[in-house]
Amino acid sequence: MNRIAKKSTFPRRLPYLVIFIGAMLTLLLWYSLISTSLPDSFIKIALPWVVLIACLAIVILCSAIAYLSQLIKERKATRTFMANEAKKELAERLKAETTKQKLEVALLQGQKLQAIGTLAGGIAHDFNNLLYAIKGFTEMSMEDIEENTLVHKNLGRVLEATQRAQDLVASILAFGRREQTFEMTPIYIELIIEGILGLLIPTIPSSVNINLIGLSKDCLVLGNQTQLHQVIVNIILNAVDAMEGEGTITIKLNHISADNDYLKQFPDINDTTYCKIEISDTGHGMDNSTMERIFEPFYTTKEVGRGTGLGLAMVHSIINQHQGKITVSSQLGRGTMFTILLPEQLALSSEESNKK
Repeated sequence: MNRIAKKSTFPRRLPYLVIFIGAMLTLLLWYSLISTSLPDSFIKIALPWVVLIACLAIVILCSAIAYLSQLIKERKATRTFMANEAKKELAERLKAETTKQKLEVALLQGQKLQAIGTLAGGIAHDFNNLLYAIKGFTEMSMEDIEENTLVHKNLGRVLEATQRAQDLVASILAFGRREQTFEMTPIYIELIIEGILGLLIPTIPSSVNINLIGLSKDCLVLGNQTQLHQVIVNIILNAVDAMEGEGTITIKLNHISADNDYLKQFPDINDTTYCKIEISDTGHGMDNSTMERIFEPFYTTKEVGRGTGLGLAMVHSIINQHQGKITVSSQLGRGTMFTILLPEQLALSSEESNKK
């Protein structure tokens, strides 16, 4: 409202200027008529006063028109301003409501995964103890039986199955574990991505194209190279499976500032700059019910025998241990995009940079 008042200061004076200028011109005209040397008559006496009254009436009418015109413009400007403010307030409320819903969903998802991880970790500990007993007694039984017998071979298969079960238990325990259990060092994300692509491209079908768009340099994070390598490889291989060996995978890497609106959807985000990794594919996509469970352990959309359902659960756990965030967005028939946020670290010293 103040801005409107400031802009309309001069137009508000316009009616007074019209009256002042009109009155001055009317008086000059009246004076000139009074001073005119005409023979004395009724017309000479009445004409100046008639002109004076008529001109003053015209001046007042013009000033009233100017005032009404300005009043209409001010009211129109005020209505426009208030309408814009109302739209802006409504947009902000809708945005706040959307952000609140996203925060609630993220919080519920985090609590659900934490509960599942705690439950799975507790079960895995007990199951691991049973596996140690099975493995131990199987090894002792194999020592008492000749190697080339059928029983020895069957016990060997039992031992192999036990080892696979222990590997699976190790994955479950890693998912349920919330504390950092591996060494963290400063890592440049772009180097990890380039190294992964150098290894994966020869092994994936030639009909799958991998595009790098806006691969920002100097995205430095504090993390474990092996674990982050596992995260990116898992997502890329899942994308290849989702596209059934034909399509395009796009990888983007950039910096995102602490005041970016994108970060407001996370309830416990740190006030710092993040490295943002986006990995998208042109696969068949997922529906909402699938996306809600995508990071749950043992949940998989693959056919039996092609996956354990622990890959993305491990990815989620690793990103959490790196104090980061991971989200997924997808539509059926339009592909899937995973977004990873990792807290950015300060730049390396010149000596460390040269080692890079």
